[in-house]
Amino acid sequence: MIGELFFSSNGSSHPAYVLDCLGNLVRCSGEGASEALIPFSVELVSLAADLKNPYPWTITIEEVVSRIEFVAEALPQISSVYPGRKLQQAEHPFMSPGALKEELKLIDEAISIFPNLPAEQAALLRDKLGENGVFEIPYCSTFNAHIHEAVGDGIFVPPISYVSAGWMSHMKVYRKALIRSA
Repeated sequence: MIGELFFSSNGSSHPAYVLDCLGNLVRCSGEGASEALIPFSVELVSLAADLKNPYPWTITIEEVVSRIEFVAEALPQISSVYPGRKLQQAEHPFMSPGALKEELKLIDEAISIFPNLPAEQAALLRDKLGENGVFEIPYCSTFNAHIHEAVGDGIFVPPISYVSAGWMSHMKVYRKALIRSA
């Protein structure tokens, strides 16, 4: 079910649906953090892969846009929330909101030692970071300055490959992923 199309926070209207930089459909609400990398984001609604080949239960971009079109005549403010009656694309991938249990300094140290750990210890550390809402930046086939940093001469052509994992949470990019041309 699509539910609300927009919500208000501090006197401003915001879209209840956006696309993250990977093409995933994300739900936002007033319950989300305004300072999040995707402001007010609370839930991953549909994966980009599911949007390309939807299951019967998948909420698609077309369904949300159709709902926007249907409601637009009755609610004129929908045009300011969804310019051109399209979904906005965020600059970051969606990460689930999570409570940070450890100090930032400890998380930074864990991220810095991660590449040097044996596979078994790296898996344990990855799980521990995940418990703190810190995850590896998912693969993105195109350069995104918000989550990537180019190595070498800085000139590359798609596709890209990851040299070193990047790390982020719902609220912060801890370390950008190092990339180069594939």
